Amino acid sequence: MSLLSLASAALLSLMLGVALWNLLAAPRLERAGNPRAFPPVSLLVPARNEAVNLRETLPALLGLDYPHLEILVLDDGSTDDTAALVDALARASDGRIRRLSGSALPPGWLGKSWACHHLAEAARGEVLVFCDADVTARPDALRNTVAAMESVGAGALTALPRQRLGGWAESAVVPLVAQLPVLALLPLPLVPRVRAPSLSMANGQWLAFTREAYRACGGHAAVRVEVVEDVALGRRVKAAGHRLLPVVSTSLLEVRMYRDAAALREGFGKNLFALTGGRPAPFLAALLLFALVAVHPWAGVMLGAPGALLPLVLLAAVRTCGALLFRHGLRSVLLHPAGSLLLVGIALESFAGARRGALVWKGRRIALAPEEARPAPTNAS
Repeated sequence: MSLLSLASAALLSLMLGVALWNLLAAPRLERAGNPRAFPPVSLLVPARNEAVNLRETLPALLGLDYPHLEILVLDDGSTDDTAALVDALARASDGRIRRLSGSALPPGWLGKSWACHHLAEAARGEVLVFCDADVTARPDALRNTVAAMESVGAGALTALPRQRLGGWAESAVVPLVAQLPVLALLPLPLVPRVRAPSLSMANGQWLAFTREAYRACGGHAAVRVEVVEDVALGRRVKAAGHRLLPVVSTSLLEVRMYRDAAALREGFGKNLFALTGGRPAPFLAALLLFALVAVHPWAGVMLGAPGALLPLVLLAAVRTCGALLFRHGLRSVLLHPAGSLLLVGIALESFAGARRGALVWKGRRIALAPEEARPAPTNAS
């Protein structure tokens, strides 16, 4: 066995151990049931040119079975029919839906954090649930969210919805970015039990806070310069002394992140370099690690590398755990070679675009903030 194959097999063995633990023991939103109390909830939806998604998802949000609920949708400078669509549904919602109009983006803010900050300022609920416009929620999703937070005394909860995968590029790439790192590198059952902020994750597609925890971590104002603001909020909420509960939810929540390959390339191109802290050294280290565990096993077998079959078997087992846990089907496992190569290409584009200041998302230029511009998390006393 070559040294590369040995290193790949060793890392994949550890990843498989974490993946199996998550498959067997990850907290599931569906198991939470009903809460003992029903605090008022504000469901907060930032929307920029989201009319296509909201036609499907907003009626589902209106169908949430929760007694004390307001739904706030912020129209963030949309040029499509977002505002008209929200207004039409609001008129038929008995006051449960309100549309807010976003204001001009100030210097030092990125668009989504600015929109979420406005939503939080307007919210009246004791629990704030930030929900992306492309998330479809089943009627019990909110009851179970409040119940899950109540059951462990969590100040924040974040859910991993089922990913609806359309074309081959989505099936090949989305699970590698949205699910594989969490599945195989983060033992989800430990997150609410361990105080260290480094052991955290957060997904802005469905991210809930008690009002107290949101204030304590600084809210979106504290992550206003972060491209991956949800990940930063996850660390901050734990640093502020509140418990963070990540849950898997494959029957109550689902999302289709990107509807074509171009949107996928632009969306992940915005995030991938930022996910490594926006610095070249960690980015290069992450890229090399990915190549070792996600590219070498199948490429090594194709090229006849000594001992490469064992890493390939381990990789297939890890990916199968992901397909079972997140219910995205074996198609994504079979497309792994194409997805891994495509992801490497998007990652390199993300790096080059960030260095040139050329990253764009929904018509806005995205600039990574220097380290000194990022507020440090406040440790709990």
